[in-house]
Amino acid sequence: MNYVTQSFSTSSHSFEQAHSPLRMGDLNYRDAAWLGIVVGSMVAVMATFIAIFLSGLDSPEVMSSLRSGLVAGLAAAVVVTTFAYFRLRETSRPGRDLGVIREQEVTRVRAILAIIEERAPDSGGDNWTVEEQVRRDRGVLVVDLHGLDAPSAAALADRLLERRSDLGRLKLVTGKGEGTHPGSADPGIRPAVLQRLKVGAQNAEWQVIQKSSSVTLRPMGRAPTTKQWLGRFAVFVVPMTGAMTLAFRDLAGTGMEEQGMTFGAAAGLLMTVLLSGYRDRSA
Repeated sequence: MNYVTQSFSTSSHSFEQAHSPLRMGDLNYRDAAWLGIVVGSMVAVMATFIAIFLSGLDSPEVMSSLRSGLVAGLAAAVVVTTFAYFRLRETSRPGRDLGVIREQEVTRVRAILAIIEERAPDSGGDNWTVEEQVRRDRGVLVVDLHGLDAPSAAALADRLLERRSDLGRLKLVTGKGEGTHPGSADPGIRPAVLQRLKVGAQNAEWQVIQKSSSVTLRPMGRAPTTKQWLGRFAVFVVPMTGAMTLAFRDLAGTGMEEQGMTFGAAAGLLMTVLLSGYRDRSA
């Protein structure tokens, strides 16, 4: 799954999504720096062209527009990199190898679902087993339901809900629920799983994200404590407010610098407040 950061104006939402498709545990500090550079470059180009158009195409102020674009790009890079670095520091586990942690997560899910093997239908030697059907795919923990029938799939969903406290984000491969060609999943699997999740996912604090052939269980996340919120605010407020103030000072143009700085400072504070309140969706 590929997710692309769309624009600087949606950076907060993009980082929320970043916890789902690409967990911060899958990033390192160099990746975070490159992310800031890429987003900053995109914003710099867009801001430069916008400033050129605003200055008038008959006699464009190229150098002034270029400076405004560079300042806006730098501001975007600072905001994105600051958030990414801080989030990496929050989620890092000193002294523990990421590969070991991931393997432990797979082992835990296999142990939880081992009981489902007994319920799985006999398909002539190619039975459903946790060793084959529970795996990690591109960083995401996957449970493949191909090989189960509807009652077994419903039991699996119940088992996941029962052991929610031991689980985080999961992707259930259900098939599309239609067709009976060789290799396709039982068409009753998807509705059976969705019916169980409709009843229990909300109480289990899982958000159900449906796609054509899979269902992703995404933790709703925990709101930060007051101490956590204040700590994040203290880290974010200076770089984010400062960067936004400088960016809008240049974008405001000659004679409007003070108004631009005021607006930028207010926007920076608002962004700091919003980013400080992001929810931890790791469990």
